[in-house]
Amino acid sequence: MKTRTILILFLALALLLTACNKVPVPGPGEEPGAHLPEPEPEPEPEPEPFDFARYRPNELGEIPIWMYHYIRQPESTWVRTPDNFRADLKRFYDLGYRLVSLTDVITNNIDIPAGTSPMVLTFDDGHASNFRLIKDENGEIVVDPDCAVGIILAFAEEYPDMGTAATFFVHLPHPFAQSDPWYTSAHRDWKLKKLQEWGMEIGNHTLNHLNLSKDIKSVQHLVEELGKPHLLLEELLPGYKMNALALPYGSRPRAEWREYLYAGEYQGVQYRHDVVLLVGAQPAKPYNHADYSPQAMPRIRASNYPDGGAADFLDKALERLEKTRYISDGDPNIITIPESVLDKLREDSLDGKELRIYSLGETE
Repeated sequence: MKTRTILILFLALALLLTACNKVPVPGPGEEPGAHLPEPEPEPEPEPEPFDFARYRPNELGEIPIWMYHYIRQPESTWVRTPDNFRADLKRFYDLGYRLVSLTDVITNNIDIPAGTSPMVLTFDDGHASNFRLIKDENGEIVVDPDCAVGIILAFAEEYPDMGTAATFFVHLPHPFAQSDPWYTSAHRDWKLKKLQEWGMEIGNHTLNHLNLSKDIKSVQHLVEELGKPHLLLEELLPGYKMNALALPYGSRPRAEWREYLYAGEYQGVQYRHDVVLLVGAQPAKPYNHADYSPQAMPRIRASNYPDGGAADFLDKALERLEKTRYISDGDPNIITIPESVLDKLREDSLDGKELRIYSLGETE
């Protein structure tokens, strides 16, 4: 009898514990714990407050669009030596500049670390010194380390956060042409494809580099100069759309024809230039600025060479930019500006981005 009582008490206790824990027994084919409640997700940590005093962002500041032509010896008005171009990149980097594409600028998509400033590299004429292939000591074909592309790639290997963005305004159908006997159209096609892989862009520099204000005599002639490069590039690089035009000599056609600078059609191929670049001579205003001018975007000649008493373009521009340059907040979805420049904001330019305004006085 005593044993029976103990057994009953034991069974009752087991049932009570089972009921309290409410742990279901997995059925056939079920994984143990299939009916256990999901654990509560851990709360995400609160983001650190933005340090305005440290970074002093100004996303209405100016952006330098540097204009290069030849990278070779010797230094002259339109020529930068390889060593000087390397020194330029290091100087820009040390000053806090980072490369962005021209497309990033005109689509308001600047994505660089907080406290750094965007800059754009452009190269006109599509000379071989911009992108040259050579044979190394083993006879293998490689990118010339002294051409513009080779220098940019090597710099980015050492300083990855600099990036490799650049725009090459070329003449088609033979951009970066070389006279080497082994050089073929296959090498040209390889160059065009590799530029895309490396985040570099191809821009229109017209068909024959004519002075558009002096040498164009008809609308048909103008449309051929502007539109045929798009037709030729479609044959070489199907699907690629050039969205930028660099004006040869900075020249523009007569006023009644200027609409064709921005869009048109040539032999069934439609073209559109979302940005038209000048030859000089100052930094550009960003997308959200009231004076943003994509149809006449200024550039700065990247030269220290004084030609006929001309200003030292590179040094003068960097000196100016110390006070006026664009400084990123590190978030491409937020446009941060000091209250002191609010009157320079272009209305209706945010396109869904958040506007953040701060006062320097309150953060110091």
